[in-house]
Amino acid sequence: MINTYNESKLHETLKKIYALESNGMMEVKLDDTPWICDILDENGNVIEIQTSNLSALTEKAEYILETGRKLKIVHPISETKWIELYDSTGEVLYRKRSPKKAGIFDSLRGMTQIGPLFLHENCELEILYCEITEMRRKTDNPSQNQSKTRRHLKEWVPLGKRLEKITSKERFCTKEDWEKLLPENLRKTDEEGTCPKFRACDLAKEITKEKGAKPARWAPLLIWLFVKMQILEITEIKGRSKIYELKTES
Repeated sequence: MINTYNESKLHETLKKIYALESNGMMEVKLDDTPWICDILDENGNVIEIQTSNLSALTEKAEYILETGRKLKIVHPISETKWIELYDSTGEVLYRKRSPKKAGIFDSLRGMTQIGPLFLHENCELEILYCEITEMRRKTDNPSQNQSKTRRHLKEWVPLGKRLEKITSKERFCTKEDWEKLLPENLRKTDEEGTCPKFRACDLAKEITKEKGAKPARWAPLLIWLFVKMQILEITEIKGRSKIYELKTES
């Protein structure tokens, strides 16, 4: 099979699930391009499984949409994560639940380049909230990972991630789907049909009320992304503060 030497167990499992559901073929070369799509479904449309940085798909996604095909991007998020540590012989040293819980706000940084494509009429983002096991192998000495991105060396190296179960799905197909990431108080129009105006700090406060402080730290990035996607617009600048509101169709 083409191009599977560098994929994770998580990616491989999800690819098989979606290929079966769509009656599709896996690892299909896209026309005369260097790209290979994860799944080409029975209708000739494309499904891409992207477990990390979504913007890495930007060029491929642009090409797929230009050909008139429909594109579904599937992005798993570790809502619940387990850690399994193995020794050098493959024996499990321990299995424990990680206190970290991820959500869609944690994936915003990876959307900064590809964001505008999500509003294309043939593009759909499907978020999978999952229970995932992250497998690690213990090392005798502090070690760097394969991609050499560690700022601080650790006494283990990653072995991949394993899907335990999919707990829920969330689909983003339209502008209205994306607007739901904003707290209701900042998108609910008044009796005259006027949208609320707000600053980045106002958004952070409202997100904290609804979802907690951790997602709220992504408020400036969410605003930046939504302005780029033309979901929000700047209506006024007061001192150092920009005032935003939902962009209405003209």
